[in-house]
Amino acid sequence: MKTRTFVVLICLAVWALPAHAQYKEMNKVETLAKNNNEQQMLDGLSKHLGVSSDILKQEMSTNKLNFGQLYLAHTVAKSANSDFKSVVEESRNKPWPTIIEERKVDKKKLAADLEELEKSFKKK
Repeated sequence: MKTRTFVVLICLAVWALPAHAQYKEMNKVETLAKNNNEQQMLDGLSKHLGVSSDILKQEMSTNKLNFGQLYLAHTVAKSANSDFKSVVEESRNKPWPTIIEERKVDKKKLAADLEELEKSFKKK
Protein backbone atom coordinates (compact mmCIF):
# COMPACT_ATOMS: atom_id res chain seq x y z
CA MET A 1 0.00 0.00 0.00
CA LYS A 2 2.81 2.42 0.88
CA THR A 3 4.54 1.69 -2.42
CA ARG A 4 1.42 2.43 -4.45
CA THR A 5 0.83 5.68 -2.55
CA PHE A 6 4.43 6.68 -3.16
CA VAL A 7 4.13 5.96 -6.89
CA VAL A 8 0.93 8.00 -7.11
CA LEU A 9 2.58 10.92 -5.30
CA ILE A 10 5.58 10.79 -7.64
CA CYS A 11 3.27 10.78 -10.67
CA LEU A 12 1.36 13.76 -9.32
CA ALA A 13 4.57 15.64 -8.65
CA VAL A 14 5.86 14.97 -12.17
CA TRP A 15 2.60 16.31 -13.63
CA ALA A 16 2.13 19.17 -11.19
CA LEU A 17 5.57 20.80 -11.39
CA PRO A 18 5.43 21.67 -15.09
CA ALA A 19 1.75 22.55 -14.75
CA HIS A 20 2.55 24.89 -11.89
CA ALA A 21 5.09 26.75 -14.03
CA GLN A 22 2.51 28.22 -16.43
CA TYR A 23 0.31 29.41 -13.59
CA LYS A 24 3.37 30.87 -11.91
CA GLU A 25 4.09 32.80 -15.12
CA MET A 26 0.54 34.16 -15.24
CA ASN A 27 0.83 35.17 -11.58
CA LYS A 28 4.08 37.03 -12.27
CA VAL A 29 2.31 39.08 -14.94
CA GLU A 30 -0.54 39.73 -12.52
CA THR A 31 2.00 40.93 -9.95
CA LEU A 32 3.33 43.36 -12.55
CA ALA A 33 -0.26 44.53 -13.07
CA LYS A 34 -0.63 45.25 -9.36
CA ASN A 35 2.50 47.41 -9.44
CA ASN A 36 1.51 49.33 -12.58
CA ASN A 37 -1.70 50.99 -13.68
CA GLU A 38 -3.81 49.53 -16.48
CA GLN A 39 -2.44 51.81 -19.19
CA GLN A 40 1.17 51.11 -18.19
CA MET A 41 0.47 47.38 -18.40
CA LEU A 42 -1.24 47.69 -21.76
CA ASP A 43 1.59 49.84 -23.13
CA GLY A 44 4.27 47.46 -21.80
CA LEU A 45 2.52 44.38 -23.14
CA SER A 46 1.88 46.17 -26.42
CA LYS A 47 5.56 46.88 -26.89
CA HIS A 48 6.56 43.37 -25.83
CA LEU A 49 3.93 41.47 -27.83
CA GLY A 50 3.80 43.74 -30.88
CA VAL A 51 0.03 44.27 -30.55
CA SER A 52 -1.55 47.69 -30.05
CA SER A 53 -2.69 48.54 -26.55
CA ASP A 54 -6.21 49.27 -27.86
CA ILE A 55 -6.46 45.76 -29.30
CA LEU A 56 -5.10 44.23 -26.08
CA LYS A 57 -7.67 46.13 -24.03
CA GLN A 58 -10.46 45.00 -26.34
CA GLU A 59 -9.26 41.38 -26.19
CA MET A 60 -9.21 41.49 -22.39
CA SER A 61 -12.71 42.88 -22.25
CA THR A 62 -14.24 40.68 -24.94
CA ASN A 63 -12.69 37.46 -23.64
CA LYS A 64 -12.82 38.34 -19.92
CA LEU A 65 -9.08 37.80 -19.49
CA ASN A 66 -6.74 39.12 -16.86
CA PHE A 67 -3.28 40.39 -17.83
CA GLY A 68 -1.65 37.01 -17.10
CA GLN A 69 -4.08 35.14 -19.34
CA LEU A 70 -3.77 37.76 -22.06
CA TYR A 71 0.03 37.53 -21.98
CA LEU A 72 0.06 33.74 -21.99
CA ALA A 73 -2.50 33.46 -24.80
CA HIS A 74 -0.50 35.80 -27.03
CA THR A 75 2.81 34.16 -26.19
CA VAL A 76 1.48 30.64 -26.80
CA ALA A 77 -0.17 31.71 -30.05
CA LYS A 78 3.05 33.29 -31.28
CA SER A 79 5.22 30.34 -30.21
CA ALA A 80 2.87 27.80 -31.79
CA ASN A 81 2.34 29.81 -34.99
CA SER A 82 -1.34 29.96 -34.18
CA ASP A 83 -3.90 32.69 -33.73
CA PHE A 84 -4.84 34.30 -30.46
CA LYS A 85 -8.55 33.51 -30.72
CA SER A 86 -8.02 29.77 -31.08
CA VAL A 87 -5.73 29.70 -28.04
CA VAL A 88 -8.26 31.62 -25.95
CA GLU A 89 -11.08 29.33 -27.07
CA GLU A 90 -9.01 26.29 -26.20
CA SER A 91 -8.26 27.75 -22.75
CA ARG A 92 -11.97 27.67 -21.98
CA ASN A 93 -11.92 23.85 -22.07
CA LYS A 94 -8.35 22.87 -21.27
CA PRO A 95 -5.80 23.87 -18.66
CA TRP A 96 -2.88 26.00 -19.86
CA PRO A 97 -0.26 23.28 -19.32
CA THR A 98 -2.20 20.95 -21.63
CA ILE A 99 -2.48 23.63 -24.31
CA ILE A 100 1.22 24.38 -24.07
CA GLU A 101 2.11 20.70 -24.25
CA GLU A 102 -0.22 19.95 -27.18
CA ARG A 103 1.01 22.96 -29.12
CA LYS A 104 4.61 21.98 -28.42
CA VAL A 105 5.56 25.33 -26.93
CA ASP A 106 9.09 25.42 -25.53
CA LYS A 107 8.62 26.05 -21.82
CA LYS A 108 12.15 27.37 -21.41
CA LYS A 109 11.56 29.98 -24.12
CA LEU A 110 8.29 30.87 -22.45
CA ALA A 111 10.08 31.44 -19.13
CA ALA A 112 12.82 33.46 -20.86
CA ASP A 113 10.21 35.61 -22.58
CA LEU A 114 8.58 36.36 -19.25
CA GLU A 115 11.94 37.36 -17.76
CA GLU A 116 12.39 39.76 -20.67
CA LEU A 117 8.95 41.24 -20.02
CA GLU A 118 9.71 41.66 -16.30
CA LYS A 119 13.01 43.39 -17.10
CA SER A 120 11.26 45.82 -19.43
CA PHE A 121 8.93 46.86 -16.59
CA LYS A 122 11.78 47.21 -14.12
CA LYS A 123 13.56 49.62 -16.49
CA LYS A 124 10.62 52.03 -16.30
